[in-house]
Amino acid sequence: MSLLLILACAIFLVQLFTFVHITLGLRTMEQLHRMVLLKNYNSLSAPKVSVIVPACNEAETIRPALKRLLAQQYQNLEIIVVNDRSTDRTAEIVREIQKECRRDFELLEITDLPDGWLGKANALQVGAEKASGEILLFTDADVEMEPTTIARAVQVLESRKIDHLSLIFQHIGGNWLLNALILDSACGLLAMFKPWKAGDRSSSFGFGVGAFNMVRSTAYRAVGGHSRIRMQPIDDLMLGKELKAHGFRQLCMLGRQQVMVCWYPSVKAMVDGLMKNVFSVLHYRAWLAVVVAVMIFVGTLLPVAAIFFTSGVVQLVFTAAVLTRIIGLLVTAGMYNMGPGVALGGLISPFLSIYIVLRAMVLVTRDSGIYWRNSYYPLDELKKSKPVIF
Repeated sequence: MSLLLILACAIFLVQLFTFVHITLGLRTMEQLHRMVLLKNYNSLSAPKVSVIVPACNEAETIRPALKRLLAQQYQNLEIIVVNDRSTDRTAEIVREIQKECRRDFELLEITDLPDGWLGKANALQVGAEKASGEILLFTDADVEMEPTTIARAVQVLESRKIDHLSLIFQHIGGNWLLNALILDSACGLLAMFKPWKAGDRSSSFGFGVGAFNMVRSTAYRAVGGHSRIRMQPIDDLMLGKELKAHGFRQLCMLGRQQVMVCWYPSVKAMVDGLMKNVFSVLHYRAWLAVVVAVMIFVGTLLPVAAIFFTSGVVQLVFTAAVLTRIIGLLVTAGMYNMGPGVALGGLISPFLSIYIVLRAMVLVTRDSGIYWRNSYYPLDELKKSKPVIF
């Protein structure tokens, strides 16, 4: 057997395993909208939930997100919006909504960032310290929730006697190329962190989602809140991992009909946005970024090129590898109401993924840190945070 055929078979088997693994994993996850809603969760006798919404220059998204939050059917609700040094109309819009709505909520202002903290982690910590609820819900200023979302989530938290519940959201909007890039990124995260294992107490896999991280305040404070992950750009995922590592019970569910987010409005926005995250997942190790870029090339781009330069059995196996990946994208796209155009986008998105990984590595190394929301964070401080992976 030739080395090229061995390579083709290895790529095909990896693609097939990844597709089956993610598909079966997602199918084992429960869906929040299928939970029967009990009426008593609409009363003031239900546990108090404090919702913390960090907002830094969110003028374009915060109005619809906050309006949907204020429309939640859950009654015993405390809403805290944390304006984190915004330079746009974010605070002004929030104050306008305060005057328009009958439901009260609080606006906290952060004017200075403490040393040794990332902006969002600090905003979440500030909001949590102000919160008085038995249950904390960390969400984002661009998240739109269906009116029964919090009520259903609390019901799950209470009935299952768990400490942390996260929901995988439904991405809304996006063209064929953006959606393909989103699916590539999402599948990478799913394969790496396996959210369907979050509820397995014998597994070390923990998970968290920034759009919807619901945690009991006692558990949150027991792990030190966000102070333990103060310099971690992927604070949502790391909060879940910290809670799991400390023995708290957690569960990740599919919230596609309950939590909607336009994750990124354009390809450019996603490329820019992932610059702060992707290198942190690798804990700022340049050699690992190169390895990841090579793996993406070998696993996705090489098989497409090989179809045109090989023949016989080798060509057939490479073709099978390409088709397996495309079918995987189409199946996942169908689950998330994305169009079939992702199949075409899947042939281009790996170029963007490689570019993101390598550019993030170059920029962070060159600048000795990251720039995020008009703040600079030194690489030496970032490296002090706990690694996301090994």
